[in-house]
Amino acid sequence: MASTTTTGSLASAVLAAGKSTRMKAETNKVLLPILGKPMIRYQVEAIRAAGIEKIFLIVGYQAEQVQAELGAEVDYILQAEPKGTGHAMIQARKKLLSLGPGLDVAVTVGDNPYITAEILKKLVHVHRQSRAAATIVTAVFDSPPPYGRVIRDGRGRVLRVVEECDAAPEERLIKEVHVSIYCFKAAVVLPLLDEIKNDNAKKEYFLTDIVGILTGHGHRVETLASDDPRITLGINTPEELAEAEKFFSEKRR
Repeated sequence: MASTTTTGSLASAVLAAGKSTRMKAETNKVLLPILGKPMIRYQVEAIRAAGIEKIFLIVGYQAEQVQAELGAEVDYILQAEPKGTGHAMIQARKKLLSLGPGLDVAVTVGDNPYITAEILKKLVHVHRQSRAAATIVTAVFDSPPPYGRVIRDGRGRVLRVVEECDAAPEERLIKEVHVSIYCFKAAVVLPLLDEIKNDNAKKEYFLTDIVGILTGHGHRVETLASDDPRITLGINTPEELAEAEKFFSEKRR
C-alpha cells in the first residue's frame, strides 16, 4: 500500500459539532465513553495511525468540553450554528486553504469509533491514484441504514448522493450507501461548497450534496467500497453505543 503522504499535503477534518437527539444524552455524543475512553479518541487515534498529522475538529455543541478532552492534540474550528455538515465544512474552508495548494482532505464524522487507519490509508491511496476530485467510501447492505444512497449512471459512474429523507421510493431500494467518509482535493471542492442548498426535508446543508455538484461541473467522483460494513457505522442511539462497547470489549480479548 502506498504511503498516505506520497503526493502533496494531507489534512483531516472531523465533523463533531452536532447534538444527537436520538442518543437521549446531554453530553455531546463524541465524548460518550466506550470502555472508559471517549468515542472521539478512537477516531483521532486511527487518523494519526494513518499518517495524517494535521487534524481539524469542527466543534459546536459543548465545544469547550470537547476541547478540554483533546487539548492541543488537534486544531479546532467552531460551527456556532448547527446548519448541517456542508455548513460545517464552510467554517473550515479558510484554514484548510491556508495550508497551500495540492492539499487533500480526509473528512469523517466524529461519532464513528470503528474507522480504522487501514481504511483511511486505502481511501487516500485510491483517491490519489485515481486523480478524482473526490473519493467517497461506500458500503452495500441488504437492509441499508438511513444513509445517503449512491446514484450511478448506466455506466456505473457516480452521479450524486441523495439522503434517505429526500430519496424517491425507487432510490431507497438502492443498497449502496455513502457512509460520510470522504477524501477530496481542497482546491477543487472547497470553493464549490457555497453551491450546497438547504432545500431538503431537514432544511440542512448536507455535505453529501457536493457529490452531485462536482459531477455537475464535470469533475469525477471515485468510490471505495468497504469490505467491512461495520467500519461505516456511526453511533446514534444508546443501543448502538452498547453494541460498540461489546465490540471493542471482544476485540480486546
